Amino acid sequence: MTSRPLLGLITAPVVLLATGAPLAARAAPCALADLQWMTGTWRDDEARVQTEERWTAGPGGRLIGSSWRLHEDTPGGVMEAMTLTDDAGRLVMRLRHFDSALAQAREEKDAPMVFVATDCAARAVTLEGTGAQAGERFNYQRLGDELTFVGSFLHAGQPVRAEARFQRVGREK
Repeated sequence: MTSRPLLGLITAPVVLLATGAPLAARAAPCALADLQWMTGTWRDDEARVQTEERWTAGPGGRLIGSSWRLHEDTPGGVMEAMTLTDDAGRLVMRLRHFDSALAQAREEKDAPMVFVATDCAARAVTLEGTGAQAGERFNYQRLGDELTFVGSFLHAGQPVRAEARFQRVGREK
């Protein structure tokens, strides 16, 4: 497992498409009902770092997520709050980051990070950043009881790759 900053527990496998067609022409449509496979509690435990991500189905089929990444030997860490909703026919993920004490938010009060689902497949979704996150993307993919997250982000103008392999905790409904 490659350690990743918790910029996006929600930011995942980057799907590179080899065709020259515009992304919109290649993308499979996404609907909230198609992403219910994400629900559950997912853990990624390393020697000194623990990460957990939870997704639950909320009213109207929306998905509500939360995650945390904490270090055993340091007081730091990060928390995330996320939603996946249908916004005028397109799936939009909004997320915010907080320090591990929830004392300080990373994003401005009225400026969550916003990613749009651009491709859905059986138990896989790719989301691409908008606004300040333009050029960033991530993918979630589920195989059995494993949820994989791979993301490509920009930090201070430099590309950063983030990966996590989560294992399901508890039983599926």
